Amino acid sequence: MGTMDKIKSMLLNQQKKVEEEIILLDKDDPVNSEAPVESSEPGTDSWVADTHTRTVAVKKSLQDILIKIKRALQSMASGKYGMCENCGRKIEPERLDAVPTATLCINCSKKGSKN
Repeated sequence: MGTMDKIKSMLLNQQKKVEEEIILLDKDDPVNSEAPVESSEPGTDSWVADTHTRTVAVKKSLQDILIKIKRALQSMASGKYGMCENCGRKIEPERLDAVPTATLCINCSKKGSKN
């Protein structure tokens, strides 16, 4: 199995896990829960709100990761994977091994360009 095949396999596995985690978060979010929350307990409403807020933040983070994974897979399919979006040079293989969703080479990343 070549390096690209390993990276693609890893990205596909990561994608599946992230998608499953998003589904679980939706199920565990008390706002989406079908079970009635006993609101006569003091603080229940604030607990629901706090839990929902944290769930939304985690879900947003997971969705951002999912977007990066899908972007990397699309660039693999188009043959553009591994090219820096800023300078157009090849992204270092060590960087892609460490961060398979990287869109910038190390130099552009250090300069604070978008990533």
